[in-house]
Amino acid sequence: MYVPSDSFGGRSPERKASDLLRTLFTFCAAKIVMAQLEGSGRGGLGSYNADAYQDLSTFLQEQPMRDGDAWLELLLKKNEMLALRVLEVRKAYCEEDFEWDMCRQRPLPPPIGEVY
Repeated sequence: MYVPSDSFGGRSPERKASDLLRTLFTFCAAKIVMAQLEGSGRGGLGSYNADAYQDLSTFLQEQPMRDGDAWLELLLKKNEMLALRVLEVRKAYCEEDFEWDMCRQRPLPPPIGEVY
């Protein structure tokens, strides 16, 4: 099928999807790291690293994540260790935890006005 070149700012739909997935994975990784820093799942042991949790939480509020890579570059300048941790978690999430098969199994919605 032909997709007009101006549909996604001169990018292919696949490239646009790739960019959006990278941002999604970055957001998921940031939330996972926040949960780890907060001490989620540790019961009564409390927070593991309250200062880093607050830094990441504040950074997410101050810097909206429209582009995952650009957001990580800003975090890298602010807190290198925290940014590296988010990068490592993003990589692990993408390779090990994201359910790629579920994406392939989901049927497309029916065309407007039609019902399967």
